[in-house]
Amino acid sequence: MKLRSLFLAMAAVLLLAAALAPRANATLIVYFNFEDQAPPPSSPPPFNPGFDGVADVVPQNPGGGIQNSTLTMNGYNTTDFGTGPALAIAGTNRTALDNDLTNNSALVMNGTSKNNNAFLQFSVDTTLLSNLSLSFAVDNNGNGFNAATLQYSTTPAGVYSTVATFTITTGSNQLLTSPTFNVTPSATGTFRLVFSGGQSNGNNRETAIDNIQLGGTAVPEPATVAGGLLGVIGLCWFQRRRLIRCVRLQRT
Repeated sequence: MKLRSLFLAMAAVLLLAAALAPRANATLIVYFNFEDQAPPPSSPPPFNPGFDGVADVVPQNPGGGIQNSTLTMNGYNTTDFGTGPALAIAGTNRTALDNDLTNNSALVMNGTSKNNNAFLQFSVDTTLLSNLSLSFAVDNNGNGFNAATLQYSTTPAGVYSTVATFTITTGSNQLLTSPTFNVTPSATGTFRLVFSGGQSNGNNRETAIDNIQLGGTAVPEPATVAGGLLGVIGLCWFQRRRLIRCVRLQRT
């Protein structure tokens, strides 16, 4: 009976060690859905032209990401950019558990010919991330932007390199997703989504962006793994006397 109890105890220890071993988990890192109340415009750059740039996170929104972040716009005329109705892209690229439908809104860009090379920017801690992918929904008219370039730097003011490109065609309800990519790890990793190819001078709805998602593979922090392994070691230490006693009994 003692041997059986000891066997069960050691089996539990091994299962716990396996559960606490570092493993990669596909997860939503950052999520911008533009649904909360838009703050008033501000300047000088980087300015907020009146859109919800705060990322939705768990547990405030069950469909949010695991990291806080703020989305800003750079190099865009304040009068040509802001919040508008989501229209056809409502729901596209929304997460399954997203419970935030406050305004049913999207990020709308007008006067695109005057604002080529403007970019959205946000920062992420990429030190424990790999196999990243960025996706977003697009509703685009004929003279809107026709391309977006995703760039990355290890610091907000650093040198940026291209990690993915998107072709934006005319039409509604589009979902654009990058191939998976890896970046140089950084606690201040910064992404830019640079828009180009715009040909409109008007104020009509040209290019609308909604539900930006950055997903990837997350590895548990070393401190978390170390704490779990210490717990396993403690449990083994607690059982050591029973193990020694059982071995002695078996010898006699």
